[in-house]
Amino acid sequence: MRLSSGRWAGLVVIGAFVAWIGATASACANLATLSLSTNAGRPGANVTFTGASFAFPRTGSDQAPTPVVVHWQWEDGPVIAEATPDRFGTISASFTVPEARPGTYILVASQKTPRPLPPDAPAGQAPMLVAEPGTPARASFEVLAPGAVAALHTAPADAADANTPQGQLDSTVWIVMTAAFGAVAVSLFGGGLIAFIHQTRKAKEPARARWVPPGWYS
Repeated sequence: MRLSSGRWAGLVVIGAFVAWIGATASACANLATLSLSTNAGRPGANVTFTGASFAFPRTGSDQAPTPVVVHWQWEDGPVIAEATPDRFGTISASFTVPEARPGTYILVASQKTPRPLPPDAPAGQAPMLVAEPGTPARASFEVLAPGAVAALHTAPADAADANTPQGQLDSTVWIVMTAAFGAVAVSLFGGGLIAFIHQTRKAKEPARARWVPPGWYS
């Protein structure tokens, strides 16, 4: 069965749209992560943490990397640690568990970069802080009651690999490939949509009568 040009255009539109959805979903998978050496402890204990996929300035840029600030319980909560990502977007530091009641708390690692103010901004106005893509990262921590024992916590192997330079390099390559795939998908979607609209308009035009010489079909 042969498909008409209009049906082919419709299939191209649908295929490009599905590809664009897939590329968008893949891009969303590259989020900043925060991992703790232990997920439970008492106030005063020292806990080490690592993070991955944080923003770092492009090669050749004179901009300094934006520090990652770790907050206790919420994004604007007390600051318990700061760390500057390396060129692979990884961080590593430690914090002291603050005095808190037994229970589960959230650690929020935010990375907000100041953006330049417009020329007509009032003098003395503080620059606007904008969260880097994929941030903030979160992790849970349990403050133990006196006498309670912390459960053994082992970081997954894939999480450990993600914090290595090679893992971050692979992540960067994946981002570039995803962006390129998304651009191709959007181009196909636009081309297919234009072709579909053109074929639809052409189909609505009345058929033109053709002159046939006498005896042509005899």
